[in-house]
Amino acid sequence: MPENDDDSQLIQRIAHGDEQALACLMGRYKEPLFRFTYRYLGNESDSAEITEEAFYRVYQNAARYSPRAAVKTWIFAIALNLCRDRLRRQKKHRGNVSLDTPSDDRQGVTPLLGSIDAGGADPHEELQSSDAIRRINTAIHTLPEKLKFPFVYCVLEEHAYDECAAILKTSRKTVETRIYRARKWLRDKLANLL
Repeated sequence: MPENDDDSQLIQRIAHGDEQALACLMGRYKEPLFRFTYRYLGNESDSAEITEEAFYRVYQNAARYSPRAAVKTWIFAIALNLCRDRLRRQKKHRGNVSLDTPSDDRQGVTPLLGSIDAGGADPHEELQSSDAIRRINTAIHTLPEKLKFPFVYCVLEEHAYDECAAILKTSRKTVETRIYRARKWLRDKLANLL
């Protein structure tokens, strides 16, 4: 685990106020953390804020880091807690979040939906495809909290089940079960689409 050892050394340097070590750690985990928070929250600006806040918390709490878990696991746990806090504050809007909400970019669509091939397909098919993606993303965002994190973290972001278990402080079997239940829940919710 040389990367984990390197991460631990970076945390020790951050604890002593080394901002270059923080920049190095951010370079390593900023993009994966942003992708995770974006898929979890479905809002680009909230995801950017959460990512920034997570690294600020890493900087603040580096001296208290305990090497019981990998640094990556610790960072994602911080981000998960920040995401949950954000969703609690926005509870009245919960379920209305969609990955197809226009963002601040010039195209007016989020990057995920921008990846749909526009290579001369029938407009009717494109409309159906866009509607299907919107319904799938809405269903993912309305997953019960216990099922949502393991599904997004392991299935959509392709992280290891063991890492997810460490973040949630549970067993790998529990993570596997929650992912199975999330897939079943989504399959039932989207039955007419499939």
